[in-house]
Amino acid sequence: MAHGDFVWCDLSTYRSDVTKGFYEAVIGWSYVRDWQSNGDPYFIASNRNRQQSGLFDMPAKYREIGLPSFWMSYIEVSDIEDTVARAEKLGGKIELKPTPFFKTSRIALIRDPLGAGFTVIEKPALPVRDNLASAGSMVWNALYVSNAAAVIPFYQALFGWISSVGDQSGCFAMKLAERHVSDVVELPEEIRGASQFWGVFIGVNDLTVARDAVEEMGGKILYETSEDRSVIIQDPDGAALFLRETGSAATVSEGQNVRETAGSKWKTLLALAILWIGVVFEVYLIWGILFLLWVIPALKSGETYLVEPIKKLEHPVLYWALVSTWIVLSAVMIAYGLWPATS
Repeated sequence: MAHGDFVWCDLSTYRSDVTKGFYEAVIGWSYVRDWQSNGDPYFIASNRNRQQSGLFDMPAKYREIGLPSFWMSYIEVSDIEDTVARAEKLGGKIELKPTPFFKTSRIALIRDPLGAGFTVIEKPALPVRDNLASAGSMVWNALYVSNAAAVIPFYQALFGWISSVGDQSGCFAMKLAERHVSDVVELPEEIRGASQFWGVFIGVNDLTVARDAVEEMGGKILYETSEDRSVIIQDPDGAALFLRETGSAATVSEGQNVRETAGSKWKTLLALAILWIGVVFEVYLIWGILFLLWVIPALKSGETYLVEPIKKLEHPVLYWALVSTWIVLSAVMIAYGLWPATS
């Protein structure tokens, strides 16, 4: 288990049709409609054949109290009941008690002692956030508060995070097993606003292009930090999101980008060549190795493929049936290659 790691994010919005189009233009996401446990629609935002975030219409009970649209950070926990109980003892508030999330997970919404909300998720079947991920992915999460000392002990006790000494800008690095997993940042109200909140960072290739798309699609630029090439934007429904320029695309020309993309596919070209060698010379061991190579990324990403993509989060039985098939076929082919049958 990855207790204390960030694994997902989603947007609760009043006008999903509007905000889907906004983020499609700004980030490049496309959407597949799924269903929440209560039967309401839940839109999975994807690009590069990877699930990146979720988007859904604001629940009725939150509409009634006028809760604004918001982005939510999800943190994996090993035992959700224990986490919720400890959060209450530590001064947190349970906004949503443990409840099913799709077919395999459970979630709970917690507010820390200053009121910042986050979701904990048990058995998420999702990869841990990759800080160096490509554009379109969640690349960072940070907590923005008026008083870091009021909440850091809460998160240390709840997730086992370790805090650094704050720097001159009021930023405290939070580490999990020596890995930097998030920041707690003290900001004045004129920058942060009246709320205490967890900020979600999504990567973009070109921040200038993304900023232009935000304004063209009816959003706003709220704040910009030149140090890490990030901006805080507000979508047409009022939700705030951070965009951060990521990867080599931030500093190279378009022509260089094309060459790098082509060069990055050498593994696929090599695998294709090896596959043909296996076919022409009837080397069954090669097929066994290729089946095994299909299994490894499927286990890491929670997604496999047979005619169409099969996601562990959406179709766990079919996903494991396919992964098990690849493992069995790999074992059979490797065994046959090493010890061929003799007549």
